[in-house]
Amino acid sequence: MPPQERPCFRPCTTVIKFMTDREIPANVGISISPYTNIDGYSFINIFVRFTQEKFDEPPVDLGVIFAFDEKGTMGARRYVNLEANVPSPQRTNFISVSGEGSWHGSPHNISSYVARFPVMGPFVEVFVYNRAPFPRKVSVWGYLVG
Repeated sequence: MPPQERPCFRPCTTVIKFMTDREIPANVGISISPYTNIDGYSFINIFVRFTQEKFDEPPVDLGVIFAFDEKGTMGARRYVNLEANVPSPQRTNFISVSGEGSWHGSPHNISSYVARFPVMGPFVEVFVYNRAPFPRKVSVWGYLVG
């Protein structure tokens, strides 16, 4: 996209709040609809924060789908990067991140992590998976970079 058609003429940023302090039931994965327009940006940094009382509790994981419109047309959760000289055929990679090992400790009792992705489509949808056998409060925000 030519520079004059981008959201900003110089590198620009914006914040997307997919969810803030939403209670996610035990052992449940949910999507956060609708798909969000991220066209014109180069990277999305997705921040995940969730309540965690003890270091050995199961995490909240993140899944990402890139698509061509807000309905999820041609949406994909798998990708392959052919920049490296590698043998054929290439396997696709699942766009999924584990929150394991991200606990801040007591007295904070939260875990957080950030996942950085190249923008692979003009729309994005995120999923969170609460792997714990009890409900959790979860926040997911995105930071787009032009």
